[in-house]
Amino acid sequence: MGVTGAGTANGLGSDLVDVTALPLEELDALPDTVLGDLLRRVVADALTPGAEPLAAFQSSLDR
Repeated sequence: MGVTGAGTANGLGSDLVDVTALPLEELDALPDTVLGDLLRRVVADALTPGAEPLAAFQSSLDR
């Protein structure tokens, strides 16, 4: 897991977390941080049938 802070090809800065190489077996070993809790929740929600969907944003069109 790494954090990228470099500029992108179009010159925009980015502070994205790359979790593509993080094995699912190591989720429980992550520290009790906001990021660790969020990653565990996303994986649990994806694997649990009937889980409520997550939204990363709230659309103003829903109002």
